[in-house]
Amino acid sequence: MSAASAVSEVQSHDAAMAASGWTVTGLLRARSALTPDDIALWQLSPAGEWVSTRWSAYRQAVAALSAGFRKLGLSSGSRVGIMAPSCQEWDFAQLAVLAAGGVAVGLDPYALDEHSREISRRCDFVGLVLAHPSLLDKIDEAVRKKLRFVVCLDAAGAPGVVPLAALLAEALDDGGGKEDWNQAQADTPATIIFTSGTTGEPKGIEYSHRQVCLAASAILAAFPEVGAASRLACWLPLSNLFQRMINLSAIGRGAQTYYVSDPREVMRFIKTIAPDLFIGVPRFFEKLHAGIQEAIAQQPAWQQALVQWALRVGHRHASAARAGHRRSVGSRLEFRLADWLALGKLRGALGPNLRFMVSGSAPMPVWLLECFHAMGLPILEAYGISENIIPVSINRPDNMRFGTVGQAVVGCEVILAEDGELLVRGPGVFAGYLGEASAASALGADGYLASGDFATIDADGFITLVGRKSEIFKTSTGRRIAPASIESPLRQVPQLEHAVVFGARRAQPVALLVVSEAAWETGRHDLFKSLRKAVVEVIGPLPAYQRPAGLVITAQALTIAGGQLTANLKLRRHAIEAKHASALADLYRQIDAAAGARFDAWSADQQTFYGSP
Repeated sequence: MSAASAVSEVQSHDAAMAASGWTVTGLLRARSALTPDDIALWQLSPAGEWVSTRWSAYRQAVAALSAGFRKLGLSSGSRVGIMAPSCQEWDFAQLAVLAAGGVAVGLDPYALDEHSREISRRCDFVGLVLAHPSLLDKIDEAVRKKLRFVVCLDAAGAPGVVPLAALLAEALDDGGGKEDWNQAQADTPATIIFTSGTTGEPKGIEYSHRQVCLAASAILAAFPEVGAASRLACWLPLSNLFQRMINLSAIGRGAQTYYVSDPREVMRFIKTIAPDLFIGVPRFFEKLHAGIQEAIAQQPAWQQALVQWALRVGHRHASAARAGHRRSVGSRLEFRLADWLALGKLRGALGPNLRFMVSGSAPMPVWLLECFHAMGLPILEAYGISENIIPVSINRPDNMRFGTVGQAVVGCEVILAEDGELLVRGPGVFAGYLGEASAASALGADGYLASGDFATIDADGFITLVGRKSEIFKTSTGRRIAPASIESPLRQVPQLEHAVVFGARRAQPVALLVVSEAAWETGRHDLFKSLRKAVVEVIGPLPAYQRPAGLVITAQALTIAGGQLTANLKLRRHAIEAKHASALADLYRQIDAAAGARFDAWSADQQTFYGSP
């Protein structure tokens, strides 16, 4: 689909988008003109009170900061890095950089220092917006020496650093925010994002204002339920494009955004925020489900029995709804009773308005999707790749199919290659990695981009991901194994934090199981026995050749800081395998020696427990 046809499909959908001129800052200007006195943003004050910002004030702050950045030396095409927690100042700074004609690059405050330094070298920043001056240590020294400015949310009296609040106040006093404040052009760069780097160093990808706006339009077209009265939580790091796109989509519709600076505190504020739509990653939803189960287990026996009955009723009701079956009057009445007695209360813990949730970045286990749907909270899986800023596919509230990532969105054409790899084409596809001439080497002759994911597409256009091409391995018997298909059922085991499957060129796969320290401390022998029993149960339905032949159990957490997880919590498999190479080699030796017999053995250092299920 061409850019022009994609534009025509979405232009009439949202008034602000239609009037934006297809720039991100034009979108804010159009929204402010449409609903200047409506509330745009909410943020906690130092006193712990929620303080609102209206659309007119949002535009005024961005316009003034744009003038302030230009005064500091920001020119068209220059790149500015932003490293701070999620807050309205992050969005003010981002849009102000764009309005000045610059390019905004999100940096994760919690990323490995070497990654931040590498990104700063590749982007060659002229300026930085930081939460506080100490974050300068994460920037390459040669880049620091060439910076024209450093603006900090909390300057704390550091020399040579400009406080953001002071820059904003000075720009407003100087009359910043005049009609010519928006210097952005539709087809000039707006942002540079970096791939997750699961198999190597992250690569930079530059996207234009038009492409960013098309991505926001595609999201809004998929979710017409989001409107001016909707409330959304901004709690994922804004260095993450997923969260940034949701915030920009909120501008398109005039929805209200609530900022939660510490992701660990989102559940503390969720009932106050009362979101209509909530986004997250699979790991969050797994922990949320575990927390719900733990809360149920703490109730009196009669209440536990009531909730479990209600969940069974909810499962039957949700399953029938997904299959399109009409239920009997008695079944519908039973569900209403279950909903009134228990299911509604479970949903109420997430606020009174929540209609559905959206998951991205990694596959969701079907069992978990079914559990939340039984409560009346469908989770809609979406799928995208860094090299195409428009989400490739999304499940919709009125058109979803669990186990799939939904149907292709406006602006994306999808087909399958001969080997089953998903190919995508459209105006959101990148123009090449940063520092490379073009994307020609990554695109086929017909302009399709190879996604790197094996998939199937059914007759209704629903896409099912089979596995990441780079992660699928062959056993010594010639079987092709997609680790995610084994890890998904393993994640049902309550004690597990992560499950990672290996086994290239081995007779059968093995699994590394990461348990919480609390579970580990309960007693390793009992833990192993309970885990082995649970693993046998969940992997039972798998074909024999996919069942792990052995387990490595450890309490050594997988972390972003340790290099085993990406910023959006994807597994860095090579790093994990390298970290546990000795334990895995020991396990393989024991499997070979046992020749298929059952065995139990502690490792010499008592840190890892091996055994076949």
